[in-house]
Amino acid sequence: MKACFSPIRWLRPGLCILALLFTLSGIGQGGNPFELSPRLAEPAREDSVAAPSDTGNPFDLSAPASGAAQQPTKVAPAKQAPAPVRAAQLEATNWRALLITIIGSLLVFTILLTLFRPQFGRAYRAFLNDNLLGQLQREREGGGGLPYYLFYGLFLINGGLFLYLLSQFFGYRIHPNGWIALGYCVGAVTAAFLGKHLLISILSYIFPIEKEARLYNFTIIVFSIMLGVYLIVVNMMIAYAPEHLTKYIIFGSFIPFGATYIFRTLRGLFLARRFLAFHKFHFLLYICTVEIAPVLVLVRLAMG
Repeated sequence: MKACFSPIRWLRPGLCILALLFTLSGIGQGGNPFELSPRLAEPAREDSVAAPSDTGNPFDLSAPASGAAQQPTKVAPAKQAPAPVRAAQLEATNWRALLITIIGSLLVFTILLTLFRPQFGRAYRAFLNDNLLGQLQREREGGGGLPYYLFYGLFLINGGLFLYLLSQFFGYRIHPNGWIALGYCVGAVTAAFLGKHLLISILSYIFPIEKEARLYNFTIIVFSIMLGVYLIVVNMMIAYAPEHLTKYIIFGSFIPFGATYIFRTLRGLFLARRFLAFHKFHFLLYICTVEIAPVLVLVRLAMG
């Protein structure tokens, strides 16, 4: 019987040769060529594009490091001036306001005295003479009261400045800004005197004292004009005198104030002499409410 033709018989030598070649190649490489662990064990390499160094060009952008967390950028707050610098600036503003107010008062007084010298002279004589005071009152009612009102306004400004200087001396800071503090002081003095005029006018409508009330209102204006001139000098001395003399100037200035106040009160009582005998209680109430209380309030504000 003839042997059959079998392909496995012819392929067996070739398979053996291929197996031998794969074995030899694995031994030469030192391991399995399909093993991936050596590749994974290699250290990770950085990006091929390296971060540029600081070249001084603001348009060069450096990339963050690989794997590093990006931190949010904090905006620095606006820097404020240190406390000593702000205090020095406020102090300079206060002294500037004081200087401008004093120079402005002198300038306004010079202009008013140049324009209305006769009226100022008559006001000074009316300060001492009751009969001339009545004559000036009739002149004012006839339409010639503008110069006296202007001098009266100058007194209100200098009265507020005096109150401001008192608050500075006694260490009571009304407001850090000198202009605002001075405005408060001028406003307080103006409100006190205008309130007094308003109250006297209301009383003249309630009681039959209209003529005497108008004359007393003008008496307050005339006496205030004289005090305004005195205050210009006193304010200059308080503001620019040596510190060891300021105390004596302030307390010494209270003596003319007190004397003028007592003299004006006596003139007011003389004007109301025909009512004083029958209305003692009302006059006492008026003096305590209108004359004494505002002065105490202003002194309290100045001394804190």
